[in-house]
Amino acid sequence: MYNFLNIPKNKKFVCGFLFSLLLSFLILFNCTGGKSAEDRKFTEIVGRFMDWHFMTSPVSATYDGAHQYDGELDDFSSEAILKRGEAIRSFLQELNAIDTTQLSFDNKMDFKILEDELEGRLFNLEVLKPWEKSPLTYNYVIGGSIYSLISRDFAPLKQRLGNALSRLRKIPELLKQAKTNLKNPPEIFTQTVIKQNRGTISLIKNDLIAAAEKVPDLKDSIIAESEKTIAALEDYQNFLEKDLLPRSRGDFRLGEKLYKEKLRFTLDTDLESEEIVRRAEEEFKKVKKEMYQTALPLHQELFPDHQHKETGEKLEGIIIREILDEIAKDHPQPEQLVDVCREILKDLTQFVGEKDLVDLSGINPLTVDWTPEFSRGVAIAGLASPGPLDKDMQSFYRVSPVPQDWTKEEVESYLREYNSWMLIDLSVHEAMPGHYVQLYFANRCPSLVRAIFGSGSFIEGWAMFSEWMVANHGFKDSDPRLKLMRLKMYLRAVTNSILDAKLHAGKMTDEEAMKLMVEGAFQEESEAKGKLVRAKLTSTQLSTYFVGFQEVFGLYQDYKKQKGEEFSLKEFNQKLLSHGSPPTKYLREIMLEE
Repeated sequence: MYNFLNIPKNKKFVCGFLFSLLLSFLILFNCTGGKSAEDRKFTEIVGRFMDWHFMTSPVSATYDGAHQYDGELDDFSSEAILKRGEAIRSFLQELNAIDTTQLSFDNKMDFKILEDELEGRLFNLEVLKPWEKSPLTYNYVIGGSIYSLISRDFAPLKQRLGNALSRLRKIPELLKQAKTNLKNPPEIFTQTVIKQNRGTISLIKNDLIAAAEKVPDLKDSIIAESEKTIAALEDYQNFLEKDLLPRSRGDFRLGEKLYKEKLRFTLDTDLESEEIVRRAEEEFKKVKKEMYQTALPLHQELFPDHQHKETGEKLEGIIIREILDEIAKDHPQPEQLVDVCREILKDLTQFVGEKDLVDLSGINPLTVDWTPEFSRGVAIAGLASPGPLDKDMQSFYRVSPVPQDWTKEEVESYLREYNSWMLIDLSVHEAMPGHYVQLYFANRCPSLVRAIFGSGSFIEGWAMFSEWMVANHGFKDSDPRLKLMRLKMYLRAVTNSILDAKLHAGKMTDEEAMKLMVEGAFQEESEAKGKLVRAKLTSTQLSTYFVGFQEVFGLYQDYKKQKGEEFSLKEFNQKLLSHGSPPTKYLREIMLEE
């Protein structure tokens, strides 16, 4: 039954086969209880698909906690890409043969999620073709292949470094595939990878070698292989700068048709893109009005002598901007960002515990650190959590340092955007009780489908709901500056959806995008420039925040109304977080029909 996957008949095959059987047993035991023949058939397919997924995406598998392929790299040869398409179609045929009416509720949910995952992959393979259009594809694999092995203690260092050595030996071949495959990427894609590839070289030259110093048996081999790999990466750097960049003339825009198709897979919502934009533009006005009402008392207190001739929306915008400018003056220095976030995390953890918003017992401490160089340039901060198969491992709250090549004006703009109050809201979103808490519970859900192929809009929706909870439940004594930063962050999310759609499905120019963010959404210029780059690199992802929050907050309101006087916020949160990371529409079915 594995012939179409072209798995070699060796020890690796046996291990993978046994692993898929183990996955099937675990899923069957935890989720279905063997309720029907169709349940058993479905969980057997899931087990085989998971093993295939890990085998063909070994770097992602390492992050997921499936370590039987830790010495392998993703294959982007034309033969491997063709076989992936064949395998996906085969899995879809198997799913289509299942009578979903006989599945348990949990398996019905997982069936739909898996079906959408497979169809999305087929769309990616046959239509988007990122291996031809995005050099970022290779950078994530190469940098992630090494970093995933040295950043977590999921196995003895010697074992992890042995696998790193194996991957080092395969990187030059992957770089050859990249050179062969890349056709005409957008210029911004190549420019970003030129910066990130230098970070990958630094990762191997510094971080990997430093780790190898601790394992004398492997040190010399890793140093020797690293030199070869670095030479290949430096040659690739020359290729990126001298060959690929001059011919990077592709359009970053997806176009309306492809954007709508990709958005459907990204969001898994019933909303059409036009309706999302309509709601976002309506919300844009409401949020700015609330920002004005929050800023006005502060303005009267801080600037009693400031009189303005403007009226209406222009006056409101001026008052909001003056207060935001005043708040922005309170910011840490570049080298203090990580330390400040660590202190904020301590305060937030204490607050969430005291307010009993969610059960924090058993959650491991979170490490706050700088973002690795090879993955910088896309977002200010992010959470790196252990995979669902790596139990009780460390999570990392990553903060991007200020780029060293920035001017003083750019640095100041960056720090003003991420001032002391905005860093609180950012830390709520990424860490406590945002992504960190949600993914902790998601990794304990028995459904690997939901844990590994989680809904981005639900994940971001929970993080934004967390911002709302903290700002509206008394953190920092309900300081209006924090509320204003939360509203500004929410306005950014609303703006993200407008930006995403109008850039990729429309003809929005860079100038129009900057005006929307800076003048319309009060963002600092450095933040807006970075967001514009991110919007071009990550089509449809920026829509997950607004849509996700709307769905999670809507479920909260309906659940609260249904429960009436019996409503408990902690109970709501615990139920919401106990089902992994499915699209919110499935959680709505579960929670409102119990």
